[in-house]
Amino acid sequence: MRTKQLPTSTPVSAGALVGAVWWAVGSLALPTGLGTVLLAAGLLLAGVLVGAAKRHAPRDEPVAPRTRTEVVRLLGFGALLVAAAVAGLNVSGYGELAVPAAAMVTGGCLVPLAGLLQQRGYLLLGAALMVLGAGGALLALRYAGGLYPGALVGLGAGLLVWCGSAVDARLHREPLSRIGIR
Repeated sequence: MRTKQLPTSTPVSAGALVGAVWWAVGSLALPTGLGTVLLAAGLLLAGVLVGAAKRHAPRDEPVAPRTRTEVVRLLGFGALLVAAAVAGLNVSGYGELAVPAAAMVTGGCLVPLAGLLQQRGYLLLGAALMVLGAGGALLALRYAGGLYPGALVGLGAGLLVWCGSAVDARLHREPLSRIGIR
């Protein structure tokens, strides 16, 4: 008897969703007109990324149940840590550091995720998010207000995650082959 396999979310779809969330955080930190236009453009880009990834991405190998449990535990811990950091920073009067701190926590969670899923690219993405968050925190402490650090870190994190998802889907190979590289 064959069991029906339920569709699963690909890492590219998950990356597009995470990138869209970060892009929304960044665009909501901007003034209304510009923020709305950037939000719409980012959601369109996320949809295009998912559509292109579904056509070009290799089939995902199933993840072992033990590994899946560890991934869910890591993601839950990361989400709890982000919520606690944002709440704690807002209560203590350092709300402008909330977005950079969330980027650093997200990057910190990607580092062990790279080992769990055997994806070295997540290690680089996690390090880039931590550096972006640290730069955003320095910017927030240097200048009053969280408007530009929140926008810079949110939009930058969205772009980084989307680029990582595009590389996971191997979307970069077709344009490179058209110009004669590989």
